[in-house]
Amino acid sequence: MGEKTSIEWCDKTFNPWIGCTKVSPACDNCYAAEWDKRYEGGKHWGPKAPRRRTSEKNWNAPLKWDAEAAKHVVRYRVFCASLADVFDNQVDPAWRADLWELIRSTPNLDWLLLTKRAPNIAKMLPSDWGNGYPNVWLGTTVENQNEWDARGKQLAVIPAVVRFLSCEPLLGFIQYGDAIKSIDWIITGGESGANYRHAEPDWFRAIRDQCIKAGVAFLFKQWEGTSQPVIKKLGRQLDGKVWDEYPTARIAS
Repeated sequence: MGEKTSIEWCDKTFNPWIGCTKVSPACDNCYAAEWDKRYEGGKHWGPKAPRRRTSEKNWNAPLKWDAEAAKHVVRYRVFCASLADVFDNQVDPAWRADLWELIRSTPNLDWLLLTKRAPNIAKMLPSDWGNGYPNVWLGTTVENQNEWDARGKQLAVIPAVVRFLSCEPLLGFIQYGDAIKSIDWIITGGESGANYRHAEPDWFRAIRDQCIKAGVAFLFKQWEGTSQPVIKKLGRQLDGKVWDEYPTARIAS
């Protein structure tokens, strides 16, 4: 789990635990919920479902990645909790404390923490967070204007070396306003899978243009649709170009 990934914007995925609850329209066709149903019997999804902590072997994997990164003088981007949410209320706080300790122990990895629970971030950060851990990028999912007005603006005021948005699946036009200046990176993409919802090309163009104007890194992941494998057939070009921009971390002080 996590050694390889087809997600364009990260090098590794790591799941400290498995399970979550659907909280907004972006969750309607959640791939992680389907994964849990297929491989775990659907036992870990929902407000009353127990979350499952992954194995010690899995928890040791980032330590190995960190050693490799140090040896080769590179940094790996690690998407944390692709099958869960770090800031989930249902998670044992002791598990989250163990995750913060693991993050502190792997300074050569950039941890990408993506949540749909932006209101929980501030109260669930570790006591030594300060202006942000130098190897943690904080992100939230923003699929439409309502979620930007709620989640995005909450993220914008939390100290972090990188703040990012995942506008995938993109379900509507978004106008960020001046608050976009507090965001460092925006990932966009259409929905994949048999029940995908349509995204207007102009929605992506509008985000791209706002990013260019504000100097925010922009990544276009894919168009919407269904295929096997999805990534190879949906296409990644927006107006004839593959947009694969990445942010520069701000210095935490």
